[in-house]
Amino acid sequence: KGMIVHHVNHDGRDNRKANLRIVTYKQNAVNNKPKSDNCTSKYKGVHWHKSSKKWQAEIRHRRKKIYLGRFVDDEEAARAYDAAARKYHGEYAYLNFPDD
Repeated sequence: KGMIVHHVNHDGRDNRKANLRIVTYKQNAVNNKPKSDNCTSKYKGVHWHKSSKKWQAEIRHRRKKIYLGRFVDDEEAARAYDAAARKYHGEYAYLNFPDD
């Protein structure tokens, strides 16, 4: 009870045993893909900060938003997000660059 099946690679059609794991709702939530609606960056945790004209990285942990900094390009900001995601969410983190 309170557990769900999660697809590691986010492909709900890929039901190989190696791609499935039982997780809590919270663990599943931190592993969500970035939303594509009205986003200014293709990377999770990154958005354009209009007044500074830089990319800003943020992550949520325990219902709090954590500011990670502002960066010249969105890829650099995404890498900062990935480092924080590994720290706060561990193996359940959705990474922008999973192969790094």
